[in-house]
Amino acid sequence: MYNSLKTIICIFIVTSILFSQRENEVFKYVDPLKVDMNVIHLQKIDDLIKDRIAKGEVAGTVALVIKDQSIVYEKAFGFADIKNQKKMNKNTIFTLASMSKLMTTVGALILHDKGMFFMDTELADILPEFSNPDVFVSYNKNNGKIKTRKATEPILMKHLFTHTSGIPYPIFVDDNFGRDVYLKSGVQSAFPDFSITLEENIKKLSKLPLFHEPGETYTYGLNMDVLGRVIEVLDGRPFSKFMEDELFGPLKLEATGFGIDSSQWDRIASIYSYDEKGELILFKDLQDFPDSDQNELIKYPHLRFNHEHYKNDVNKIAMGGVDIMSTAYDYGKFLQMILNDGNMYGKQIISKKTARMIYKPLEVFYGGEFVIGLGVSVVQNEETSYSRVSNGTFGWGGYFFTECWADPEENMIGILMNQVAPSKDESFYNYFQHLVYSSLMTED
Repeated sequence: MYNSLKTIICIFIVTSILFSQRENEVFKYVDPLKVDMNVIHLQKIDDLIKDRIAKGEVAGTVALVIKDQSIVYEKAFGFADIKNQKKMNKNTIFTLASMSKLMTTVGALILHDKGMFFMDTELADILPEFSNPDVFVSYNKNNGKIKTRKATEPILMKHLFTHTSGIPYPIFVDDNFGRDVYLKSGVQSAFPDFSITLEENIKKLSKLPLFHEPGETYTYGLNMDVLGRVIEVLDGRPFSKFMEDELFGPLKLEATGFGIDSSQWDRIASIYSYDEKGELILFKDLQDFPDSDQNELIKYPHLRFNHEHYKNDVNKIAMGGVDIMSTAYDYGKFLQMILNDGNMYGKQIISKKTARMIYKPLEVFYGGEFVIGLGVSVVQNEETSYSRVSNGTFGWGGYFFTECWADPEENMIGILMNQVAPSKDESFYNYFQHLVYSSLMTED
């Protein structure tokens, strides 16, 4: 057992040397024992990921664990591109999808720190098109019309951060709520085709009925995309340019953005789905699942997934809810900045109080042990669950099975990057998280 442990420790030390030259280094690579983590338990992550790849659940995976601003686990498995036999590696670039939302949240909070808006600021004060919005009442399938009423409350900025504005995702609207009406609007929900500007897209969105009264309940929707437009109006720069100048650049995120330089395109992982036999195939469109209405793609071509959205003019339109590309390492730096009370490289990206406000449990019910923070879900009822995750732990996931969490109490981050939709088994992430927490050698 001693020799086995020594061998594993040596592997970690060698890995540390190999990656010590990483550009813009912010993390130390350490023997997990130095931060009170069990090496043997961390190594079990290898078997978990290899098993899921062998079962055909994912093509490849990058996993990253950071404790006390030190990397204790960072490995890549499988393929980024099966057809071309391109292996997944630690520098592979992923389509974050909804993991983009927290980055957009922080971008907006930079302006909040500058006093350019407050949480109770009315959205219509910034975007007048959202004045006096309509609220959904009912849908008549016979005539294809939606009955609405005027909202009695305004949309406030805090409603965008918590998905309580009533703004939906048109692409996910159910037939019983007038799906066809929402799709007919031409609003682009994700990965735009660049036939429209962000301003035009959000103005179209503003004409659609809210699902409920602002602040009444939770509806997952295009709120962060509206925040992107808010940033443009308040700051004056294109949303993507603002994010590069104020967040990605200062954090020295070398492979993160709405657009990716052509020299880096070969680092981007392919996205997969499953055929009718459950085998991996290249992902085409959000509607290309067996139970989907294929005619929608013909009727509403704007629904097609633009696989090369990162090649286009992102200053024209960038969707803050889904469009950001990044690596596990870059995203780890971003999360560490939040755990560092908004500070990285000696620069205060957002204030200490603002950083902590992100994972402050708010009075918005999400489900189970979780509540909503700003752009994240937050663990609140650790004591009443069987999870080892600390209260205040926050995180989010992306449509293509990218997942993350950050635990302020343990100063620990976990990131699991895959590229597949819909994911076959969410337990993959749960097991990964379980193995990480079981590696902690000292617990209160």
